Amino acid sequence: MNDPVTDTAFDDIYGSKYFGPPDLHGETPRRKIGKVEIGNLKEKDGSTKRKFLVYFKGVDKPLVLNRTNAQTLAAALGKNPTAWIGVVVELYAEMTSLGKEGVRLRIIKSAGDDMNDRIEFR
Repeated sequence: MNDPVTDTAFDDIYGSKYFGPPDLHGETPRRKIGKVEIGNLKEKDGSTKRKFLVYFKGVDKPLVLNRTNAQTLAAALGKNPTAWIGVVVELYAEMTSLGKEGVRLRIIKSAGDDMNDRIEFR
């Protein structure tokens, strides 16, 4: 039996093995970081470059962290990627300085993040 022809089928056949703008489907989903690994990715010139791969809970494909996204996470959570696990991020598409669309992330603060702030009573 043949699979139904859908947008998802197109992306499954021709899409990347990494999470990218087409995987957003025009939305800004929130996802929890499940794990972080280091991957050796092949560059256009044939060399390899080490990058962080972020896996989200419930998502099969990892997001390759570009410098912008890595710096966003490091600035807010520190440079140790184990501190990024369990953090909820919002994903969105944005034009990059290279003139193509890329996935960006922003950290979503949970209600419990500010529980240790001092409250002053007057």
